[in-house]
Order: sequence, then C-alpha cells, then structure tokens
Amino acid sequence: EGLSTDDSSDEYDDDDEDDYGVGLERDLHLRLHASRISKKLLTVELVGARPRSLVIPRALRGHFRKVRGVFSVLATPEKRILLRIIELSQDKTSYFGCLVQDYVSFVQENKNCHSSSQDLLQTIRQFMTQMKAYLKQSISEMNPPIESYIPEDQIDPMLEKAMHKCVLKPLYGCLQSVLHDFQVAGGVWQRLQENLALAKAKQPHELGVNGARPPDAHAIHRIRRKLRAMCRMYSPERKIMVLLKVCKLIYSIMQDHEVRMFGADDFLPMLTYVLVQCDMPQLDTEILYMMELIDPTLLHGEGGYYLTSAYGAMSLIKNFQEEQAARILSSATRGTLHQWHQRRALQRNLPSVDDFQNYMRVALQKADSGCTAKTLQVQPYATTEEVCRLCALKFRVSDPENYGLFLYTDDSSQQLAADTHPQWIKAEIHSRPNRQHFYFVYKSIPNMNCSTPSS
Repeated sequence: EGLSTDDSSDEYDDDDEDDYGVGLERDLHLRLHASRISKKLLTVELVGARPRSLVIPRALRGHFRKVRGVFSVLATPEKRILLRIIELSQDKTSYFGCLVQDYVSFVQENKNCHSSSQDLLQTIRQFMTQMKAYLKQSISEMNPPIESYIPEDQIDPMLEKAMHKCVLKPLYGCLQSVLHDFQVAGGVWQRLQENLALAKAKQPHELGVNGARPPDAHAIHRIRRKLRAMCRMYSPERKIMVLLKVCKLIYSIMQDHEVRMFGADDFLPMLTYVLVQCDMPQLDTEILYMMELIDPTLLHGEGGYYLTSAYGAMSLIKNFQEEQAARILSSATRGTLHQWHQRRALQRNLPSVDDFQNYMRVALQKADSGCTAKTLQVQPYATTEEVCRLCALKFRVSDPENYGLFLYTDDSSQQLAADTHPQWIKAEIHSRPNRQHFYFVYKSIPNMNCSTPSS
C-alpha cells in the first residue's frame, strides 16, 4: 500500500536526519563551537607542540575521518548512496551541488515571486523530479552508478528521500512562512479561525456524525499531539504516515463496541469533527504541502484516500456556515480534487481517481480474530472475483478458495456473484433516495455446497 504505519515509532520522532557519520561530525563540531564561545575548551599540553588552537582542530579532523569511515562501513548500500548524494548537494564544486544550492538560495531570496501556494510547491516538486532524473543518468557524479548498489525498484524511493533531505529540509522554515503568508493574504486563515470557533460549539450530530461514538477528550489530545508533531516534519512522506495513524485511530474508535462497519460516508463527518476539536488552522497548508510534494507513487491505497479525506474535511470547515453546517463536499471541492488527481496522475502515469469513487472499504471477518478492515483501490469495472483476489493478497488469506465477498445492509446480507461489480453496487446504493447503511465483508463461505451467490 505504499506507506508503512508502524505504530511503534514515537510521534515525536519526526526526523532521522542525523546521517550516521555526517550527523556525528556535525554534532561534535557544534559542541566544540559552543565550547569555544563559553571559553571552556579543554587545554591540551603537548611538549614542543605548536599553539593549542592549531593542534586541537587537526587532531579532531583525524578522529572525524575515522568515525566517518566506521559509520560508512556499517551503513547499508542505500544509506551510503544517500550520504553520497547529501555530500554532493553541499559541494558547490559539483554540478549537482551547484544546482541544488543555487535553487535553494533562489527560493529563499525570491519567495514572494509566486502567484499562489500551489504555484510555489509545484515548482519545487518539478525541480526535485528533475534532479532525481539527473542523478539516475549521471555517470560522472554517481560513479559507480546507483543501480550497482541497490535494486532498481529501490532507487526511486531512495532518491525521493534524498530530495527531501537536500531540498525540502533547508527550505522548510521558509516554506512554512510563505504558505502562512498566502493563507493570511487570501483571508483563509481568518476564515478558518472563525469557522473553527463556530463549529467547535456544535454537537457531533450537527456536523453530520451519525451513530458512531466520537473520540473523547483524551483521544483528541493524543491526536492533536500527533498532528503538531506532523507539522514539524519536512518530509511529505512522513507527514502522510502520521496522517494515516491519526485516521486509523479515529476509525478504530468509531468501530469500538459497534456491530456494524462504518464506511467513507461516516468517516468524513467524524474526521471533520475531530479536526474541529483539534483547532489547528495550519492543517490547511499542511495538507496542501503533502498533496503537492508527495511522490505520486505513494498516492495509491490508503495514503491517497486519507489525504483526500483530510482535504475534504478542511474544505467543509472552510465553508462552514453558522446557520447550516455543510455535510457533503461541494461540487467545487470535488472538481478541485478531480483536477488534482488528474495533474498528479500525469506526473507518474497514475490512474485518475474521481474523488473517493475508486476506493472501497472491505472488512475481513474471521471466527477466531473478529473483524479488521482495509481501504482498497478498486476500479469501477473490477469484478467481485478480482476484488476477492485483491482481498486475499491484502489480508494474506492462505485459502482464498473458501472465501467470498458479501454485501451487508441494515436488514440483510448476501454473497456477491463472481461476475458482479462491487463499485457499481456501491454507486447504485448511493443513488437511492433513502440510502441504507452497507458494507462489504470478505469472509469464509459457510457451506460451499449450499451457497448460492447473488447476481
């Protein structure tokens, strides 16, 4: 699904940027610099030596080289390539370093020359993509070539991480300031503050929350901490990983002590309610930052789904009215999402995604472990047979021949025939005047001999 959401990592571990020897050398240098300022440098007595101020740096340089060498040996091939690219980016005598340093300086010095936040971020995304292409093809600066160190399928993710460190890290403070200025100048910041205050006074059901129990104050505090930690991260990939954790936490709270499964129509109002309680207008630019700078290949699956969900929730808040809270996405918001998906798809030949229509929430039901659910990317013309194969892969079912896809509604359940189209069924249910609650369940077929799939 493109992104790992291992909850074992601390939400405040927002930066693993101290790159082995590079980070250690920099840390030692800073400590020595601070010591010189405070006049607490260790006095080194050497008989017949030259002045101490000359001896210490020279000795330390030797230690730096030794430490650097040790860490270079211990580092993985991917890490060694990453270190090499970072070194190149800081070396203005190299062509790559000259390009990166000149571009970073240009953005910092001409940060107000862009017409909008999107224009600025799209320009940066284009530059990173071009630099990745250059490094893949460069023989003079990347010798031996990258593919001699790591497998081909790992090259692009490694280069993307390198671009985050070389380009986004030095620019992040500047970008935060510029994006906020655009927010204020366009009146978005003030409107968000006002609407958040209005929406915070509303009850959950007034924001469209129906049936599910909202997170309590402790859970809201925990989510707010995660989102604040996310705001300190410069990597759009790491930001989306935090967003996934937050959304999965909300989903788990919704499902707690509930029999029925909640779908996308239930989740969007709940996410809106949670973001209102967090009271963080800066999330608007955070979402824009992720949408424009994330590598398009990471928009598959849950990453893209929850990112567009967060965009939709912030859109509802921006357009919130005192008299009547908007509970569905406006046509303008849907149009914006559609254009965004088309534009990002062109950058990496991704399939176009029309709002949330290409996503389907499916629950796995097992007698010994209860229910677990995943959001799957399912094309409109995909058959139930194809969806079952995808479910078997995602849920790691060892005996898929004994499983089927079932449609559960308020008052019935039925197994779907292999040649039916689940997305069409979902669209048909959505189009009914009195919509029912429904969900798809992938589970074992009770009796293979007696089951009669429904068409």
